[in-house]
Amino acid sequence: MGLDDYRDELVAGCRATDGVTTLAVFGSSSSAHADRRDEWSDLDFAVFAADGTADAVAAGWAFLPRPDELVLTAREYDTGGVALYADGTVFEFGAGRPWDISDPTCEVLLGGDDLRRVPPPSPPSPENAIRLFLVKLLIGVGRVRRGEVLAGGVHVRCHALAALTQAVRGRLRPAVVDDSSPFDGLRRFEAAYPELGARLAAAVELPAEAAGLSLFRLARADLEPGWDGFPSRAADVVAKRLGW
Repeated sequence: MGLDDYRDELVAGCRATDGVTTLAVFGSSSSAHADRRDEWSDLDFAVFAADGTADAVAAGWAFLPRPDELVLTAREYDTGGVALYADGTVFEFGAGRPWDISDPTCEVLLGGDDLRRVPPPSPPSPENAIRLFLVKLLIGVGRVRRGEVLAGGVHVRCHALAALTQAVRGRLRPAVVDDSSPFDGLRRFEAAYPELGARLAAAVELPAEAAGLSLFRLARADLEPGWDGFPSRAADVVAKRLGW
């Protein structure tokens, strides 16, 4: 069954669930961004409910279609959840009382009177992002050297990498139209920066400290030249501290 079929059945499930007021979908789940979909796309949505029924809707997830084909559900954060169907389709969703929606890809499929749209977050400052990158990198490599390879590796490959890609997006022109998410600078990075994305991907495949060194060298080679906002003195301190 395709994503559009699941969407239709989800609308029917929301109509049949007492108290549901709004169903909205996001990203490639929306009609306007259906061209992004591939075999790995999930269904990303929000379900709002009236005050008197919101707790029950958030707890029971009665709106999910095809309950006999659900093989897994799990809760995430306060109102979020995931669902996995027998054919491998994944739902990611939130359910409960209305909250502000800042995702510009939002498409309302049902209701919508209680949906409050707010502007998406502004792009992060590249100057701040590159500073965060250096600190997250130093923390991560320090933890690896302490023996906390798991925690340190997450700092290098996730936190430092995310900050570095934010700095790149703020400083370097993409090779193609940048269709990135305002909430996650890593999304579709390779499509916007194919060559640099390949180098970053190769870097984080390395062991944690080697990955950190590769990211550090990339930042200095690709971002530092000609950028007065690059914290060169701080980068020198990180290199000295780590013996790079």
